[in-house]
Amino acid sequence: MLKGFQWNDSGSIAQNHLTFIRITGIFFPMTDIDEAQGQSLQNGYTKIDFTSVGMDVRTLAGTMASCSTEALHTHGHHQVLKIESGVTLLVDAYRRQPMFGALTAFIPADFAHRSVVLGSPVRYKSIYLARELLPFPQQAILLFFISPLGAALFDRIQLREARDLARRHNRECLDLLLKLLPEEMERPADLVRLPEPKTRLTRNVVRFVEKRYAGPLTMADFSRAFPYSGRHLARVFKAEMKITLFEYIRLHRILMASLALCETDNAVTDIGLDCGYASLSSFYRDFNTVYGIAPKFFRKAFSGNGGRGDSSDQ
Repeated sequence: MLKGFQWNDSGSIAQNHLTFIRITGIFFPMTDIDEAQGQSLQNGYTKIDFTSVGMDVRTLAGTMASCSTEALHTHGHHQVLKIESGVTLLVDAYRRQPMFGALTAFIPADFAHRSVVLGSPVRYKSIYLARELLPFPQQAILLFFISPLGAALFDRIQLREARDLARRHNRECLDLLLKLLPEEMERPADLVRLPEPKTRLTRNVVRFVEKRYAGPLTMADFSRAFPYSGRHLARVFKAEMKITLFEYIRLHRILMASLALCETDNAVTDIGLDCGYASLSSFYRDFNTVYGIAPKFFRKAFSGNGGRGDSSDQ
């Protein structure tokens, strides 16, 4: 039974100490919400303190135009996040990973993160759960494939205020979703994850890659852009990021290609060329190496309306 609810003989709520709210608009800041008892710092990160108002479950939905917060933040509840349209990049202190299409994210309580929109504004829905409702020992964001039943339950649950739990079968749907989630989360999505830069130099190198990945890139380009030798840049980058600079470029290109496959109708061959591949055979080889499937089948698996583009694409 959810904390704060007592049920009388008729099955209705006799007493309630929980508050449920829904926002439409930019996801954060929570200072715009009266029920949130302010923000605090936890390990240097802004904490959105849901537990201060004694809440066990809530649903939030809206549109995110650019990012959730400028810096990493935490919250005291687990978050189950679905993207209805658009693409977002889930960022934590260690890595960045894209979320779109058929994916669902589980973000553990007190895990520092932020969301960054890639392209057009993102429409999202989240269900926040008190940590005791769903034990989760792993301290990392988990992307997984939710089943049609799980997605239907998730979409059906609408908890805007306390009495909503007794309406529209919200309680029954929530109970069943809580039973399903552990099994659903055993189907993780194996997508490109980019390491997160820590120092100013590597952050600037990453920004340079993000601006120039669509064209040819050589070590001479980096030497001209930065006051360091190519050898020094390569050594510093690999020591911090644990992959070489050109491995990072390859992963970034494949990441951008995978997003384009799911968000555009462009032919696979055009996407490969637009993402910096002068050789299409290299694009197909790298894509298969990273994802284990051809771009055409990736599009069918991850796109909301797969099978788009040129039917002759590989």
